[in-house]
Amino acid sequence: MVRAGELQVGGGFSGGDGDYSPHRFYGPYFYATFDFRDHIGIDAEFRQVNDTSASTHTNGGNDSQGIYERTYQIGPRYVWHYGRFNPYFKLLAGRGVFNYPNSVANLAYDMWSAGGGVDMRATRYLNIRLVDFESQQWVTFSPNNLAPNILSVGAAYRFH
Repeated sequence: MVRAGELQVGGGFSGGDGDYSPHRFYGPYFYATFDFRDHIGIDAEFRQVNDTSASTHTNGGNDSQGIYERTYQIGPRYVWHYGRFNPYFKLLAGRGVFNYPNSVANLAYDMWSAGGGVDMRATRYLNIRLVDFESQQWVTFSPNNLAPNILSVGAAYRFH
């Protein structure tokens, strides 16, 4: 019997270098993967990371409160299987929404990212995302590209 594929849907927590201010960015992360074959699948993600600085911090004279980076991405992934551990590589494309200081503007940009991570099968229906790393490139962000690096952890329900 040939299986139709394997789907996992989950969420977690992300943090990293937002590449706009000197502060760390943190926030929620949601993802879904569908593996068509043993090694080939597709990954879809939604993430929002927020500038963690308090309103007393400044960024170039502007209050940095309210800065966030929201991303919507999808793309292929390649996964290996080693017992309970499933390392993977992904290449995603999508849109990023950037909210500027004091909400003076909220603009969307084209973006792509490369990354990878390791999922661990905890039970028949639960996968733990031990680590997920993404190096993002916001290619239309002016005046220079925005290039944040994001680490995430999480858990997913596994349908099979």
